Amino acid sequence: MRDAYDGIEFHDLSINITKQSLYQFIKKMMHEAYSLYWRYDEKFIFLMLEKDQTVQEIPFVKNRSFLTLKADTLLITERPLAQAIERLLQWEKGTGIVKRLTKGPQYITSYQAGDIESTFEIDGSEKLMNGNSSMIQYKDNGKSLEPRIIFNIMNLEIDYVLMELHEAIVNGDEEQANLHKKKLKKLLSRREQVEQLL
Repeated sequence: MRDAYDGIEFHDLSINITKQSLYQFIKKMMHEAYSLYWRYDEKFIFLMLEKDQTVQEIPFVKNRSFLTLKADTLLITERPLAQAIERLLQWEKGTGIVKRLTKGPQYITSYQAGDIESTFEIDGSEKLMNGNSSMIQYKDNGKSLEPRIIFNIMNLEIDYVLMELHEAIVNGDEEQANLHKKKLKKLLSRREQVEQLL
């Protein structure tokens, strides 16, 4: 049984998009019955997509021959739009981290130049300890990931544990809250170690 879909969160997203690719993207969104219009400010051009009283905005930076879809964090709650952006990420050789939000585990995929570097599930990811057990190593196909990618992934994992801790506190579950606090302390310590490698 598939987990319920709550949206996709893109992190550190950067995709250079040609006019032809943008045209195809807009055409696809119009086919999905979105109303589209542009909004401008000093730094960004926003493509606004409206459907069923929901408005999503996609930030672009203008360049000479293309636009760059650029965002530190971009939450997309509409499945067709999220899938279209992830396809752009692959086809236009973009970079970023894709976090799939579900009622169950959180699934995270890291892209570099359009290629998948790693995909894993929080708390079902493969985690290997080194000889002195001082630091988690995240691996994909037997290859260690770059420190910057590990750091970003760990930030997402810390966010998830904080969410679980908040839920345990709200529910008055002291035992679970203490477990999440211990897990959080370990993650923060390991993140400090990874940060020294940046």
